[in-house]
Amino acid sequence: MSAEITRTLLQVSPIDGMPGWETRMFLVEYPPGADASGHSHPVVGLGYVLGGSVISAFDDDEPETFVAGQSFKDAASFHRVSRNGSDTEPLRFLIAYAVKTGEPNTVWPQQG
Repeated sequence: MSAEITRTLLQVSPIDGMPGWETRMFLVEYPPGADASGHSHPVVGLGYVLGGSVISAFDDDEPETFVAGQSFKDAASFHRVSRNGSDTEPLRFLIAYAVKTGEPNTVWPQQG
């Protein structure tokens, strides 16, 4: 993930009736041209673009572009493409995941 991309955890809440599970909501911000391709999600996420545009593709799917005011789904899969759709405008989106307490919602490749 590009160092300048920020992920701010806004809220964590236990899920009623599902012991050991919680929801997490993040504000994610990509500066112009930023790229976070090549990570994976063990769980599904639901997102909403607040500003800018995001280009996204999972596994072998064709890339899709989502713009401010659109919602999108992060599949529980390999996030092959995840980048800001603009070289001049920032991207801001909200994303929420339901995940087992203590487990990651995003997995980054090992650096080495």
